[in-house]
Amino acid sequence: MIMQEFKSLLEQLAYILEQLHNNLYDTWFVALIVGIALCFFGFKIFRFSVFIFGVIIGATAGLGIGDILFRPWGGIIGSLLFGLLGGYAFLFFIKITGFVVGLLLGGIVGVVLLGQSVWIILIAIVSGICGLFFLRYFIMASTSCWGAVLAIGGLFRLPHLPLYHYQYLLFISEALLFITGLTYQVFLSRKKS
Repeated sequence: MIMQEFKSLLEQLAYILEQLHNNLYDTWFVALIVGIALCFFGFKIFRFSVFIFGVIIGATAGLGIGDILFRPWGGIIGSLLFGLLGGYAFLFFIKITGFVVGLLLGGIVGVVLLGQSVWIILIAIVSGICGLFFLRYFIMASTSCWGAVLAIGGLFRLPHLPLYHYQYLLFISEALLFITGLTYQVFLSRKKS
């Protein structure tokens, strides 16, 4: 019974992945390259992307404010100052996001395990604090997972394989690449620490 349900779940997952792959992997080479980069360097790319996004938002605001207050040099100074502040602010908000995600996950797990209990609040707070301290690993795991799905899907798309017929090979390949990418990211982050 459990094996039948597991097989049914895998078939549904494979069908969803096939639909996603059909739309996403028409440009298989881009999916393969982006997937490998995310899988092995996802944490670095993620932090860099968030920082650059914050710099752009901050610099745009700083340019407008500086131009209004101290024309002509105010725009340049404002965009440099606000750009750096924006970049670091966005990196700071990642930490807050980790706390909120940990809080929500802890609350959900607490409700599932304990029902209506006062202990749910304590579990949610502890989980939120863990989200602050272990956010790096959450980002590494999620980028490795998404990167593995992209890379293997792009690779399977190259010879135009019908993904539904190769669902087990696809799943095993993605799992192996995910584990390899996550291990490499954790090793790389520990080496630099």
